[in-house]
Formats: sequence, C-alpha cells, structure tokens
Amino acid sequence: MHADGVDKLLMTLGFLGSVGDGFLFPMTLLLTSKIMNNIGDVNTLLTKDFTHNINKNALIFCYIAAMQWVACFIEGYCWTRTAERQASTLRIRYLKAVLRQEVGYFDLHVTSTAEVIASVSSDSLVIQDVISEKVPVFLMNVSTFVGGYVAAFAIIWRLAIVGFPFVIFLVTPGLMYGRALMSIARKIREESNKAGMIVEQSISSIRTVYSFVGENKTIAEYSAALQGTLKLGLRQGLAKGLAIGNNGVTFAIWSFMSYYGSRLVMYHGVKGGSVFAVGTALNICGMAFGSALSNVKYFSEASAAGERVMEIIKRVPKIDSDNLDGRILENVSGKVEFKHVEFAYPSRPESIIFKDFNLKVPARKTVALVGGSGSGKSTVIALLQRFYDPLGGEILLDGIKIDKLQLKWLRSQMGLVSQEPALFATTIKENIIFGKEDASMEDVIEAAKASNAHNFICQLPQGYDTQVCFACAL
Repeated sequence: MHADGVDKLLMTLGFLGSVGDGFLFPMTLLLTSKIMNNIGDVNTLLTKDFTHNINKNALIFCYIAAMQWVACFIEGYCWTRTAERQASTLRIRYLKAVLRQEVGYFDLHVTSTAEVIASVSSDSLVIQDVISEKVPVFLMNVSTFVGGYVAAFAIIWRLAIVGFPFVIFLVTPGLMYGRALMSIARKIREESNKAGMIVEQSISSIRTVYSFVGENKTIAEYSAALQGTLKLGLRQGLAKGLAIGNNGVTFAIWSFMSYYGSRLVMYHGVKGGSVFAVGTALNICGMAFGSALSNVKYFSEASAAGERVMEIIKRVPKIDSDNLDGRILENVSGKVEFKHVEFAYPSRPESIIFKDFNLKVPARKTVALVGGSGSGKSTVIALLQRFYDPLGGEILLDGIKIDKLQLKWLRSQMGLVSQEPALFATTIKENIIFGKEDASMEDVIEAAKASNAHNFICQLPQGYDTQVCFACAL
C-alpha cells in the first residue's frame, strides 16, 4: 500500500535473499550425506579419492557459507529497510489524514487521544514487524520445506515417501502455537490499551488528580487493569510450553526413520549418510513448514491493521481542510451574522443546541455572549470557525456564506483562545507564531502586548526564547 519504486526493489531483493537462504540448507544436507558416505565407505578410506572427495566437498561448503552470508544479509537488510520506509510513510499519511478529519468525526469515532496514539503506533508497528520479520521468515521456512523434501526425494525416494505422512505431526505444534498465541496476543494488546488509557488520562489531567487526591485511586485502577494482562501472559506461556513440548514428536519420527533406513541399508544397498540426510530433511524441514504456517496469523492481523489505517487515510471529511476550493476575500471588515441557525452535535443529535438562532455582530465591535453552562456560547464560535456545519440556516461573513469561503483562509482570519488554553512544548515565541507563521519579532511583541503578556514574558530569564516544558503544555 505504501511502497514506492525503491521499496519494490528492496522487496524483490529481499524475496530472492529469503528464498536463497531457505534453499541453501537442503544443499548443505546433500553435501553432508556425500561426506558421511565417503567416511563410511571402507573401500575408499586409504585411497587418494577419499582425500580428494573430502577436500572437494569442504571447498563447496565454503562456497555455500559465503552464499549463505550474502543471502542472509540481503534478506535482513532489504526487508528491514523497506519495512522502516513503508511504516514511516504510513505514519505520516495516517497522521495527516487524522488531522484532516472534521471535529464531528472525533466526537463520534474517537473516545480519547490515547486511541489515536495507539493506532498510529501499534497498528504501524504490527505492519512493520510483519514486513521486516514475519514475511522473510515465512519465505525462508517455505523454501526450506520445499527444498528439503525435494532433496529427500532426490537422495532416497523410498524413505522420503514413507516419511512424508509424518509431516502432519511436525506442522501441528506450529499451528497450535500460532493460533493460540495470536488469539492471546490480541487480547493482551486490548488489555494493555485499557491500562495505557488510564495512564494517559491521568497524566493529561494531573492537576485534577492532585486536587482530588486521586493518586492512590489511579494506581489501584492501573494495577487492576494490568491483572488481565498478567493472566493472559500466563496463558501465553502455557501455550508456548505445550507447543514446544510437542516438538518431541521428532524423536519418535527419528526412531521410525532409523528403523526403516537400516532396512534399506541392509537389503537395498543404501548408504548410511544418505539415510541420515533424508531423516534430517524430513524432520527439520517439516518443522520449518509448521513455523511458516504459524506466521499466517500475523499476516491476517497486519492486514486488519492496514485496513483500519487505510479506512482513515481514504476517508474524505465532510468539512475538508485540504480542500482549497472556495472564495478568498481581498478585504474583510468582520461583520458576522447568524440567520435562523439550527444545530445539534453529531454525538447528541437528540439534544438541540440552537433552534432558529439569530445573531448580528457588527464589524469592529466587541460582543459578549452570556449564559449558563451548556447554553451554546462555545458552540457559536465552533460554528463560526466551521468545526461543525449547522443543520439549518446560514452563517455569513461580510454577507457571504462561510461554507462558500476557502476553509483554511477562513480560519486564518480568526484567533481563538479557549477557556483552557494549550501550549506546545516549544518556545514562547514559536507558540505565538503558530497564529501567524510569517510573523516578525515585532509582530510577536505586539501580539504579546495586546494580550497583556509582554511584561510577564520579559521578566523570564530567556524572554521570548523561554522553553515551555511538557508539563506546562499539559
């Protein structure tokens, strides 16, 4: 979804490296069988052919070792590199898409900032982990399985046919482990998100926690949330132990292979080194296939995470801040008018906030809206800045409907200081410049004077270059 030309090249090279890494193990078994046959052949122990064959095979081993190094390097580097590149692109596109959504989307679909943070981090990490590790391991294991069984049939086809049905016993432990682990891991992630949301909400509202002496309550809630993760972790360890313990079936398969292989040696002239190589190929390559199938669950989880991310990326908001269509007024006097406005928040459609609301604000005049909590004072500003669109009626700026104006330009004409202002973790100067990116230092000072903050700022050790700490930003 997020790969460019460089990523496609890296994935192609990574694919070749993974397949090469998998096929080199069966090649090693072939050479091992030849060396063991040479050592076990009493007729050639005292001849020059024995030394020649051993040296020849040893040289081939050196070549295979070099090829293995190159294949493993390409496999590890290319998949890790493209995973990092694609995950970085995904995170940027996801965050850009989230910031593009209208406020109503967050009211309906996002319960807290922790959910957005968890999605941008956990979902992208799941996808990155699959691309960088699970995909190459899957390709390598499948290649090992195919190459191993091809080599086994090429060495002793009788023994390979007899041993082939036992692959089901080698695959089962890997499938059991993969299925159980994925289910438990998904539940652990959900429990961890619950605990993380408690921490995020407590830290972001730390003043409220302190004022109500809620430290112990927060710790108790966090500890209780972690109990679910603890129990699931114990189940995960049990599933892993059972799956690894079931790998002991390889000894039973080895015993049968040794018995039948010995019969082939005694009555069909098969050599012992070949029997060993076939038995090793059937056991280890069968286990490799089981490990490969266990990764399919990770692919499903990564696909689900990718769908969640792409759902946000492809979503076009009703109030699109990236839409550059609309009028831009050369001169703005500042006359604002609400005509017969009706409005209800998307999360509470049954609660009507405005019904036939009318308001005129003359240009260059100061107007105060007074009313009880929930009477709609902040809603007036939210509608004026087009955080929401009214259900009925119209809002005019200098006689023009605000939905006909370019959204970014409209919002750039206003400044908003909320009841609970937020400061970003940067300097005071840069916090002020957020309101006008091309502002000069004189503009910054003028704005500070207008808000009656200039004298206070000048008393700070570094003045306008004073860093706002993260705690202050909260």
